[in-house]
Amino acid sequence: MTYKALIIDDSKPITFFNKIILERSLRFSEILVAVNGQEAIEILETGFNPDIIFLDLNMPIMNGWEFLDKYHQVNSRASQIIMLLGTTLSHEDQDRLNNYDCVKGIRAKMLSNTTLEEIINNTLAVELKP
Repeated sequence: MTYKALIIDDSKPITFFNKIILERSLRFSEILVAVNGQEAIEILETGFNPDIIFLDLNMPIMNGWEFLDKYHQVNSRASQIIMLLGTTLSHEDQDRLNNYDCVKGIRAKMLSNTTLEEIINNTLAVELKP
């Protein structure tokens, strides 16, 4: 099975690296990149339905929190999974995160092959069972 992914991060080196990790896994049929939450919403409004979204919280224009709030208004597809990347959360932010059922975890900002396989096997394969 192959998946569709959306990477939302304003760091060009990070998105370049993470996109290569996803491409080399041969598990993703389509990978799109947005540099902020607003651009990601625009991508979703075109009808692109990723299986997983890799989301940075700290971005200009529309940050990750603002994206999560807007995301629920734009897309009601419950099977989409969001992974936060590179974020250490305060207790207050952790409590806030509990309001978003679609967020399934927090991982290091730079994906590794091992981390990606864990996400695929333990999150994508489990959450998106046919």
